[in-house]
Amino acid sequence: MMDFRIFLEWSNDCGLPIEKMYPLQEQTEKAFLKNQYGTSINKIRTILIARPNDFKQRKRFKKDTGVFDYDILLDFYLIKNVELGEKKKLIRYQMIKKTEETFKKYKFEDFDTAAFLSDFKDVVETIEW
Repeated sequence: MMDFRIFLEWSNDCGLPIEKMYPLQEQTEKAFLKNQYGTSINKIRTILIARPNDFKQRKRFKKDTGVFDYDILLDFYLIKNVELGEKKKLIRYQMIKKTEETFKKYKFEDFDTAAFLSDFKDVVETIEW
């Protein structure tokens, strides 16, 4: 069973209060509870960041524990300056794009990256929030 967690580093100044992100966070985590993609990764922890500071993406795979951590750095100023409906579309798009870019940089021994990325895209695009 996949343990998938999303943590939020959020500035409400982006025009979307953090509590509006909880349904996306919770439903994404729940969607992956039933999925298994191999034995290399048992836990994925991602930090969804929407803050005005300039950050560098952190990513780390601990092979011995099967834990993969990575950041999804959202474009704060782009999100801040568009209408609400566009904010959500941008967040979805950037979550998917950053996750795909991050996973393509790794070769895992036993992990179906293509299936995970396909499921991630489907989940993020279909969640109502």
